[in-house]
Amino acid sequence: MPDLSEAGRQSAEKLFATATTLLAHGGQNLFGEWSIADADLALMLNRLVLNGDKVPEALADYASFQWQRASIQRYVALSAKR
Repeated sequence: MPDLSEAGRQSAEKLFATATTLLAHGGQNLFGEWSIADADLALMLNRLVLNGDKVPEALADYASFQWQRASIQRYVALSAKR
C-alpha cells in the first residue's frame, strides 16, 4: 500500500487526536456502554491499521477490542458474502 498523502496524514492525525481525547477516561467504550459510535470509530481506525499505517498503540488496541464484538463479526461476515 502506498503511504498516506499529506492530506491523508493530517486527517489521520486529527482522527487520532479526537479519539485519544474521547478515550482519555480509560474505558473500553467511548461513552461508558457500547454504542454504534464505537463501531464507527473502530472501522475508521482499522482501515489504517489493516493498511499498515502507523496508529498509536492504545487506539489500535481499542479498535482490535471493538472488532471482537459478536455484532461486528456478524457484520464483517455478512459483508464478505456480498
